[in-house]
Amino acid sequence: MEIPAGFLVVSLLLSCFATTGYGVTFTSLQRTLEVTASPKEGQVLKAGDADITVTWGLNRTFQAGTDSAYKTVKVKLCYAPISQKDRSWRKTVDEMKKDKTCLVKIVAKPYSASNNSFTWTVERDIPTGTYFVRAYAFNAHDEEVAFGQTTNDKKRDEFVPDPSNHRSPCIT
Repeated sequence: MEIPAGFLVVSLLLSCFATTGYGVTFTSLQRTLEVTASPKEGQVLKAGDADITVTWGLNRTFQAGTDSAYKTVKVKLCYAPISQKDRSWRKTVDEMKKDKTCLVKIVAKPYSASNNSFTWTVERDIPTGTYFVRAYAFNAHDEEVAFGQTTNDKKRDEFVPDPSNHRSPCIT
């Protein structure tokens, strides 16, 4: 059975477009979620013992309906810039599928505009580092459409390390 040459050309072109197309970029996301976490700036959290309570919801400065496409929220623990320095495996990349800023999943839940809270025990295998918390809103196609985080735009106000604690695993 012979395959028509036209079919092969079209198939090849479609596969090229599929592999070179870019996904969602972080800079395309609106910061519509307000996120808070229980640790105070500079607080050291001992892995395996400490809890983080995260709350999130729609930032009330946005119009009602801004969140109409939001179906799921995924909350993640993210490396602060100081904990990314000289560590390419934690690198921030604008294309979301390649970004390695937020590798630790805290929770995923169906979206609700308000009254969202979750308490997470810091896992023992979390590397020592400086972190912040970020929440992503996903649409029905499981694509990121918005975010919020516990830091400002320059990722300041994160949990800061305590260099005197060298014996037990901790996050800061």
